Amino acid sequence: MPRPKSQASAGTRQRLSDAALDLFHLRGYNGTSVQDIVAAAGAPKGTFYNHFASKEDLALDSVARYSAAMGLEMLDEKQGGTPLERITNHLRFITGLSDTMGDRGCLLGNFATEIPAHSGVLRDAVDAGFGRWVAALAVAIEQARAAGELHGNEPARELAGFVVSSYEGAAARAKASGDPTAVQEFFAITTARILT
Repeated sequence: MPRPKSQASAGTRQRLSDAALDLFHLRGYNGTSVQDIVAAAGAPKGTFYNHFASKEDLALDSVARYSAAMGLEMLDEKQGGTPLERITNHLRFITGLSDTMGDRGCLLGNFATEIPAHSGVLRDAVDAGFGRWVAALAVAIEQARAAGELHGNEPARELAGFVVSSYEGAAARAKASGDPTAVQEFFAITTARILT
């Protein structure tokens, strides 16, 4: 039976995890070294491998944490409101994330463009993050159509995929320019013209 981690050890793991998420989002996977992470976490380098098997393992942790913070629960009917209200609120939320993150873009989108070819597990994790987003949005789109709030006959999953891809393109443009206007335009056009 493995020994339980001490509070100090758990704190070190959390600091490493927090530092990695911040640095991966700011500098990217390739632009962040294990040394950068331990320095930002204020942890000795040797302790890194007590908590994570590799930089890739820590990147998987970052993808999971980032994906969990994307507000997908806002799309669930248990949250209340009409389906279209939930979709709009979710899109407003992710647009707001881009506004506050400045020129960082979306971690999933950033990783998607720079994942090492040999890292199938990281590629799969990023793809799964996108997949969960598309699936949650597609369910809400179907519900909005059933409620008569949305029209159109394209498959809901394809429309959801288009919306996610459009957001990712807007987030990449905002990252490149350091200006959130592209993401704000995404929200305005998507809610006024695409999801109608």
